[in-house]
Amino acid sequence: MIKTIAITALSLSALLFSGYTKNSPSLNHHKALADTTLLKVGDKCPDIVFRDTTGHEGLDVKLSSLKGKYVLIDVWASWCYPCRVQRPHLLALEEKMKNKAITFVGISVDTQEWRWRGPMLKEMGGIQWMVRDKVFEKAFGINTIPRFILLDKKGNVLSLNMPMPSHPELEQELNKLKGI
Repeated sequence: MIKTIAITALSLSALLFSGYTKNSPSLNHHKALADTTLLKVGDKCPDIVFRDTTGHEGLDVKLSSLKGKYVLIDVWASWCYPCRVQRPHLLALEEKMKNKAITFVGISVDTQEWRWRGPMLKEMGGIQWMVRDKVFEKAFGINTIPRFILLDKKGNVLSLNMPMPSHPELEQELNKLKGI
């Protein structure tokens, strides 16, 4: 009896923490993207589904919803000290570029939602999304963070590894963009 309860509890925990149920509408979408090859500069960004925390909690969001502006993606996690060090620099850059054709999006690779929703998220500000699974990390070849990725106005990859916000080169590179 105790063994059966323990196995059932473990199974339920795995189901709950996976973020999916058997009837999850985005499960089939992510299975299709699971074989996504590593993106290169010039490739169209796949329509990966993320969780939103900025005013639309619980909604699925996609990078394609940001077409029409350049998109600078800040890949971070709550446990990442270098990510926290870059944040004030990124916030200052966002403020400088607030009237330009660029959107800044933080994408957390945290696997535990409670960590993502902790005090760190309150400090992050701006548009903040969380990965639903490993598809985003696989597609962009993310194995270290922080990482900054730039998409063009059509959703194509312009750079897979932009300079850190603490380096003046990032602002210089962004200001060189056509139609920024």
